[in-house]
Amino acid sequence: MAYVYQAGVFTSIAINLGLADKQLQDQLLLVAGTAASYTKTSRDFVATSLDSSSSDSNTDATTILIQAFRNTETSLSSTISPFYSSSLVSLNSYFSSIVGASFRDYFDSKTAATSIDFAATSPASSATGFSSFRGTYRRTYSNELIYRLYNYNSSSVLSSTAGTFGFAGSLLEIRKFSNSGTAGTIILSAIRTSDSGTDTITVPINSGIATSYYNAVTTPGSNTRYSRVSAVSVNSFSSGAGAGVASTFEIWVR
Repeated sequence: MAYVYQAGVFTSIAINLGLADKQLQDQLLLVAGTAASYTKTSRDFVATSLDSSSSDSNTDATTILIQAFRNTETSLSSTISPFYSSSLVSLNSYFSSIVGASFRDYFDSKTAATSIDFAATSPASSATGFSSFRGTYRRTYSNELIYRLYNYNSSSVLSSTAGTFGFAGSLLEIRKFSNSGTAGTIILSAIRTSDSGTDTITVPINSGIATSYYNAVTTPGSNTRYSRVSAVSVNSFSSGAGAGVASTFEIWVR
């Protein structure tokens, strides 16, 4: 039997919730505007009901009613937009009770059982669903799900993934999978989310063949979030391990 916390099941849940939310957000562009228009018409009727014969108590009550209609009019989109946030909260409650972690932290893609490609590009419906699901999560928790942002290949090319679309900023992690004959450093030029300034982040990389994970931070324990990586340089990896292969790595949301 498949359970919610299994990647295959959660993948389907995430895609479909994402598609549902996208449909809602698309409809809001029309519905909220139309509803706001009708609400304004009602507000206008309330306003024109006042004349010089209105008592002070009626004028005061009518003014309050006009403001209430106006508040409803201006808050339609922001009120309806987070509709699916409650579903994410319910999912988190389930994961906390069953696996002892939020679904974000559980699906860190560091084991086969906890791997989900939240930045998948195909098929188109999956890509759309995942993109919208990430957006829903972002609006609900002001954070990013864990997925790959960049790949640095053996030709020294830094390529972004579909995960960078709509990216709001996050802590970063370097994932090193290939053999490094000697230790070296990876240097990132990362753009801060807070003020769009640039940090130079030097990450010491150990030698060896084991998969390794490194936090990309300016100082130990730093909690600076970054919106993107603008440049990368790699230093001191031995050619004996294969200069190109040794320097390959990925940059992930942490």
